[in-house]
Amino acid sequence: MNFLIIDVGTSSMRGILFRANGRILHVVQKEYRVISLENGRIEQNPLDFKNSMTEIVKETAVFSAQEKEAIDVIVLTSQRSSVIPVDREGNHLCNAQMWQDKRTVSICQEMEPYHREIFQLCGSRVNPVFSGTKMKWFRRNRPDIYEKTWKFAVIPDYLFYHMTGNFCTDYTYGSRSLLMNLKTCSWDKRLLELMEVDEEKLCELKAPGSIMGYTTKKFAGETGISEGLPVISAGGDQQCGMLGQGAVEYGDVSLTLGTGGFLLTTCREVPEYLDWDVVCNASSVTGEYILEASMLTCTSAMEWFKRNFYREESDFYGRLNEILSDIPVGAHGCRALPYFQGRSTPDWNSSAAAAFCNITLNTSREDMLKALMESICMEIRNNISSFEKYVPTDRILINGGLSKSESFNQMQADVYGKRVVRMDNEESTAVGALMVAAVAMKEYRTMKEAFLTVRGGAKRKEYLTREENHVIYEKLKEEMGEIYQKMKEFRKI
Repeated sequence: MNFLIIDVGTSSMRGILFRANGRILHVVQKEYRVISLENGRIEQNPLDFKNSMTEIVKETAVFSAQEKEAIDVIVLTSQRSSVIPVDREGNHLCNAQMWQDKRTVSICQEMEPYHREIFQLCGSRVNPVFSGTKMKWFRRNRPDIYEKTWKFAVIPDYLFYHMTGNFCTDYTYGSRSLLMNLKTCSWDKRLLELMEVDEEKLCELKAPGSIMGYTTKKFAGETGISEGLPVISAGGDQQCGMLGQGAVEYGDVSLTLGTGGFLLTTCREVPEYLDWDVVCNASSVTGEYILEASMLTCTSAMEWFKRNFYREESDFYGRLNEILSDIPVGAHGCRALPYFQGRSTPDWNSSAAAAFCNITLNTSREDMLKALMESICMEIRNNISSFEKYVPTDRILINGGLSKSESFNQMQADVYGKRVVRMDNEESTAVGALMVAAVAMKEYRTMKEAFLTVRGGAKRKEYLTREENHVIYEKLKEEMGEIYQKMKEFRKI
């Protein structure tokens, strides 16, 4: 059985035709751009997504016919919280309001008295990222669009409709809306009331791995594929990426080290006493949940440092190991805070700022770089500690740009006090989507079996904790926390 995986990213959409065993047969990629407006507004033309998907399917259909490789199932995974108001025919009524859009900040501030109540029902704090705040914005600020809206669709819902004629979504996207009761996986009347959203304007909720419908005659005619192919929702890109990275055992943590740092781990039920230091969402594995945490700057902090202190270095990342080789744990006393864009979990402090401390005339740029990298690791360690309030953690599965540095990976193992594993898997999101769909279609019994077949042979490297360094880093982490609290008070003056 062959699966066409459509992976909807922020800057591009990829289509990958896989065999069930993980062999890649064909790859198509289409790029697009968001529209950046004033006052933090980020939009995109929904036709970018529709046309990209149509072209990907069309080109894959040509390959399929030429190479006699069937397309048996279409599978979709996507960015999670962008909103498109559509009419009964699935036509967009305006540009998509993207997940990065900040126009709902004032609405979120207004909802402050209800944060605790909302969090207990849906597992997330009120934040401009989540789709429910965007729907409330339309009702308040564009009542003309709100009244005409048949459904508020996130991007996958919009694409499902154009493939199948059905308005459906799955729990992973619902759990990023502030509108879905996390324990019942249904739209919640109290949340709808607080967000001022009419339930009839929302798509039908289904479990991830569900068939959302079958390709229509119209879509088949536009693309050249067969009518009646099953279309499966694999769930959100972060959920799928976690599975594709190999986080299929209870206790695994998936850590993506990109522009920011993003952490996920599995929990088998919604924690009874959930605090604000994590976000709880639906998993792509039906009946399970994930805890999410994040830090806002990883490679973006490193890019800032490179731009200001290593401008002459053409291969900055390639030379990280060499640059740091002679700098001991603790960076000769130099300390840093990595909050260049504020702090998300566990403290949710948008006013937090970065800092370098304890600098003397003997402090080198290498010391400062080491201190910055240590602070990034220690903040991630703080988030792992938040996870451990609810679930045990065992190993950290890393990916992303910063994970290519050997010295940084060893530093991570020393700071976290856990096994750190890096695996060569450039298509982790698409692979995770394949795993979800293949289990749904009975190709495999479990996610673990699917992963072992699809990516079990991938090259990997483990980094083990050096206990003497871990002991030092635990003390430094406490010191970093004290510096943060002092800076927090200072910025209130």
